[in-house]
Amino acid sequence: MGPLWESLAGSATRVLLRIAFTFEPLAPAVISVFVNQGLRRYKEGNIVSGYKTRTKRLGRYHYLIEIHLDLTGMQAVHLATNLSPMRLGIFGRWYHG
Repeated sequence: MGPLWESLAGSATRVLLRIAFTFEPLAPAVISVFVNQGLRRYKEGNIVSGYKTRTKRLGRYHYLIEIHLDLTGMQAVHLATNLSPMRLGIFGRWYHG
């Protein structure tokens, strides 16, 4: 790869980073949409009775996501048995249960 390619790649990277930093404050809204889509499927499947979410931006690329679930006793048992530590492990260091 020649110097022209490296120059173009460097310029493209700088432009993409500038765009990412410009739209990053909108991330809580996007995160909320994705979380609500998943929870809506759970509600339609009668896995949860209701839900409420809140996403707050703490800083650049750091967010607090609160999820409040309305559950019956059977729904709570179902979720507790299906949320094993192995499944929660996919969140790695970000899960603070």
